[in-house]
Amino acid sequence: MSTPSSTSLPAPRARGITVFVTVSGRASDIDVSFSSSPALPQDEVLSRLIFNRSMGELSPLQLAKLAGAAAELVGGGGNGLVDSLRGAAGLADLDLVTDDDGNVAVQAGTYIQDNVYLGVQAGANGQSKVTINLDVTSDLKVTGATSQDGNSSLGVFYERDY
Repeated sequence: MSTPSSTSLPAPRARGITVFVTVSGRASDIDVSFSSSPALPQDEVLSRLIFNRSMGELSPLQLAKLAGAAAELVGGGGNGLVDSLRGAAGLADLDLVTDDDGNVAVQAGTYIQDNVYLGVQAGANGQSKVTINLDVTSDLKVTGATSQDGNSSLGVFYERDY
């Protein structure tokens, strides 16, 4: 017979806020809650934890993603807005990314053949980037990228699972 337990773990500091993740309950009925020091509402704590920004600094798409994450944590599950958009557009990936300076970009990609992945990233700062990944074999991959500012890269990767 198992007894309910509670564990609280401090997460990394997010702009002067220490976030605590508390997991409690039985293994069959887990409850996850968030708190912080100094004390903030749970939605603000999630915003700081996921995006390292306050809710007032989030884009509408980031707010939708935050709402989806919150719904999953409280048992609402289901597909979020971003997952629904990805599926409707027929994309393999659709995500929001943030760089170290807080600039937000939309990243999308799909497989144009079984072994060829094409990705595009468009940022709010006007920068864009195109990437292509070619799976030459199951172990050998070639990746190329070029950005709007003229920077480009090419890489060959050998990866072996043991």
